[in-house]
Formats: sequence, structure tokens, C-alpha cells
Amino acid sequence: MDAKPMSPDLNIETLVREMTGPLPDEVSHDITEEMWDQFSRDGFLHLGSVLDADTIESLKQRADDLAAGVVKNPRIQLQLDTGGEYLALPGTVDAFDEPTKLYRKIQGLEFDDAFLPLIRTPRFFEVCARMYGPHMALSLFRAMVMNKPAGQGTVLPWHQDGGDVWGLDREPLVTIWIALDEATPANGCMQAVRGSHRLGLLSSYGSTLSDDDAEHHCSPEKIVDLAVPAGHAVLMHNWLIHRSGVNPSPIPRRAVTICYLDGRTRSTQTGDLQPIIAGTVDPTPHHYVAMLQEQVVALTENAQRSEEYAKSLEPLYPALRAYTDTLEAEIEKLQAAVAAVPAPAPAPDSAPAPRASFVRRVARRVKRMFR
Repeated sequence: MDAKPMSPDLNIETLVREMTGPLPDEVSHDITEEMWDQFSRDGFLHLGSVLDADTIESLKQRADDLAAGVVKNPRIQLQLDTGGEYLALPGTVDAFDEPTKLYRKIQGLEFDDAFLPLIRTPRFFEVCARMYGPHMALSLFRAMVMNKPAGQGTVLPWHQDGGDVWGLDREPLVTIWIALDEATPANGCMQAVRGSHRLGLLSSYGSTLSDDDAEHHCSPEKIVDLAVPAGHAVLMHNWLIHRSGVNPSPIPRRAVTICYLDGRTRSTQTGDLQPIIAGTVDPTPHHYVAMLQEQVVALTENAQRSEEYAKSLEPLYPALRAYTDTLEAEIEKLQAAVAAVPAPAPAPDSAPAPRASFVRRVARRVKRMFR
């Protein structure tokens, strides 16, 4: 089928509205071509204020309430900040053992009503329309609060947000970072290597840079502090090399980070789509994934039947055990009787008589059969 030509009168606002339905505000047109050129050069772009003071306070309180268990959401995952090495961080959990503000991460915000309007900010959709195409539905890899607790925080080493470690069938390109508290060098704001996105991914695996790559590409003259006031957003290319330090200040440094995807992106592990937040995508799995899913169902059913059969044999075990014990007793009697019989003298030029050891080997074999 031939593609329908795009109307020259169809602007980005109309296209984004078609993707998402009604939006909370008008789509912004604040990102000029000059700003896009700056983003292409640097790999990051300050988008300005996207939250008013009341919303900032509301979202900070919501984050603290989610971490404390005051607000419960079964689709939210939490991670504690231990203030140690990045690789020693604990995994995510559904809830902490006790209320705390020493959290590092709250993820799954696409399933939280308080944060969803921020995720669907028109200016962010404008960015995605530019990066992925205005026709494209959008999904999320993650939307989460990142926190560096007062007087603590974990050093996040130099890294890139992409590669095989993410388990996606296409590369993410858009991350937007929104400060809930003012981010400064004094409280561990992000640092980036200007223009490093143009290097591409430094390893197919992605994530943390090797020591050699960090030494080679992260020279001091290229490092920029991404300091922003509360409520301001920063667009980051996912290949941009960036890091953050600890927070020695007396106030926390909380932020929301959202990674937007081409809506067709699927997990390489399951073949599933990521959560769709704008537009629609055919959810039908690829044919080979559907075949694997059918095999998983069949194997699961076979495993369940085998387990049920094994459980049905459990009542027979005491009788079998008693029978085995009886056989062992009879074998011991047979061994004793054989041992008491003197071996006959061998006849001249004839084969030796069977020894008791042969009987013992037979007895052992019988015992193994009934264990």
C-alpha cells in the first residue's frame, strides 16, 4: 500500500494531538532551530521551567510519601541509598522495611497519577516528535525519581544510557531530567562531557565506561556541570557521557528522569512492548515470539502434570520404603550364609568356584535398585 502523503498544513501540534489525544496544555514551540543546533553539538539542552512552585512541592511530597509507604502503589519499585559503592547498591523492592527518606530511586512513575501529567508534558512530546518522528507513538523505558539524600548519596560513575544491557531492540535517544530541588555542584548535580554523544556508544554493552575510556574522553576541560533551578528540565541524548557525585549538603537533591522510546520498541528478553504513553501500537507479538510463548505454555503445563504425578506417588513411599528395608534384611542374611560356607577345593584343571564376593556385588546392585 502506498503511503499517504503528509499535508503541508499539518503542524507538529496537530501531529502530537493525533498521537496522544487531548493534552494538558498547548504544545510548546519554544525549541528553536538554534537550540536544536546546540543540542546536536553538545548532547544536552536546557529546556527551562516546566513546573510551578506548587507542583514542585506536591511532587516532592508525593515522592517522600511513596518511599515512606504513606501512598501505596503495587507497580512502584523502590531502592535504598546506602551511600557506598555504586556496584554495592541493593536491588529494588516493593516497600522498605520502615519509613525512610534515605531512598535513591522510585521507579514506575508512569503508573502514578501524580507524576503522569509531568510525563505527558507537551514540550517533552515536542522533543520526541523531533527525535523519533511526529508520526511515532511513544513508550517509556523508565520514569523515576532519583534522590541524593542530604549528607549522603551514591557516586554514579561515568556512563551512557544505552547498549545491550538495556535489553531493547532499538536504541533509546531521549532522556529528560527535571529538577525537584535546585541542582548545584554543592549538592551533587549531574556532570556531562560536552559533545560526547557524537562518539556513539563506546561499548556494545553500554552503561559504565571502562577506566581507559573515562580517562581518554572525560578530560576536565570538557566536563560541564548541569546545574539548574528547581522545576527546570534538561534534555539529554542517551549517548551523552555523564555522572554525578555525592550530596554533602544539608538538603536532598531530588529529580525526575524520564526515558522516552519509539513506541515500537520491544524487550529483547520477552518480545513485549514497553508501556505506551502516547499513540497506539499493534500489540501483536512477532510470530517467532508467539511461537516461543506457545512453547512456554506447553512446557509449563507438562511441568505441572509431572509435579502432580510425583505428588500422587507420595502415599506409596512408606510401603516402598518398608519393602526396601525388608529386602535389605534378607540380603544381609544371604551375605552371612554365603560367608559361612567354606569354599570348596578347586578341582584340577577346572575353573575356580564362585566366590562370596560375587553374591555381595549382586546384593549391592539389588539394594541400589530399591533406593
